[in-house]
Amino acid sequence: MLLLLASLTLILNIAPRVHAASFELAYDDGEFDYGWSDFYPSGAAVRFSPPSQSWRITGIRLHGVCVLRGSQVFYVEIWDSNLNTKYRSVFLLNDVFKNATLDWHTIRLPNVVVTGDFYVVIVPMFTLDGPQLWISVDNDPPVSNNSFIVDLNTHAVLASLNATSRRPGDFMVRVMGEPIPTPPELRLSSISVGEEETTVVFTYPGEVRSVGARLVKLDGSFREQNVTKDGQSLTVRVREEGVLNVFVVTPSYEIIGASVRLETGLRSLYKSLLANYTVLEAGADELRRRLNSLAEENENLRTQVRDSNYAINILQNQVWELIENNTRLEQQVAELNRSIERLRLENDGLRREENVLLILLSVAVAVPLLVFVRKLRVRK
Repeated sequence: MLLLLASLTLILNIAPRVHAASFELAYDDGEFDYGWSDFYPSGAAVRFSPPSQSWRITGIRLHGVCVLRGSQVFYVEIWDSNLNTKYRSVFLLNDVFKNATLDWHTIRLPNVVVTGDFYVVIVPMFTLDGPQLWISVDNDPPVSNNSFIVDLNTHAVLASLNATSRRPGDFMVRVMGEPIPTPPELRLSSISVGEEETTVVFTYPGEVRSVGARLVKLDGSFREQNVTKDGQSLTVRVREEGVLNVFVVTPSYEIIGASVRLETGLRSLYKSLLANYTVLEAGADELRRRLNSLAEENENLRTQVRDSNYAINILQNQVWELIENNTRLEQQVAELNRSIERLRLENDGLRREENVLLILLSVAVAVPLLVFVRKLRVRK
């Protein structure tokens, strides 16, 4: 994935000027104990805390020995407190070291300005059949806990030479420099990753004489990059991976720079995400069409529900009317039942009266008949 490491400001002073008294920052006691070297991309790193917020590095003093064979190079970098590249250069071993001479050697730098803590990184580029650079280590206590073995490509700390490690010590690397006022900063503003290139935008609030950019690739080679200036914005478009260094030359001929590490892994991820996005976008279009269709169906259902509500209201009114009519009919039926009961009672009364009358009538008929029969008997 893409690792974005924005650096703090650095200044390379290319114009002659009067310097304050130079200081030397060091942790070793000046006595060599053993030597260290390793293959690329391993390097020796020493962390320094300058006595002022901003510090101009004018040179590096390195104790060690170099066996010269051919014209091999080695790398020197300055990192900020976040392990971001602030300065990177390549030096010929022949220009710095004397063959097989164990001593202090000076590496001149073009006035690199750092802010806060910083690291000096020396990459010896050890070879088996070519030149060999060994960096001296002082392991006498107290150990400063400021020496590390790092990976130049990933800017990762591989090991620490602190007091609790297997081989504690201090790399015999010193920094010559001086305090300066805090300079203006060139800041990383934004990074936009595209399918074919990465667009990096920096901002610088001050006046500039010229601008430039250089992409340092993982193999140590570099390529100049085009910079587009628009107001305070500086835009660089990069197609490869590596450390992008952007520089601004001020009217006083100071060079202010910042860097960012770019890796193409994110571009591959971007392409993969773009492909997924295309698929998802097609799926989203289909979902939008379905959503529109469902919205239409929903609107139709709303209309149907509204019409159903109207019908329900009508039916409900009819039901209430039927309930009222049923109540009235029940009342009428109850009244009729009461009337029927009255008539039944009256009819029962009439039947009883009728029975009494029949009895009386039978008696009335039977008595004369009995008298008549008796009279006939007397006559006989």
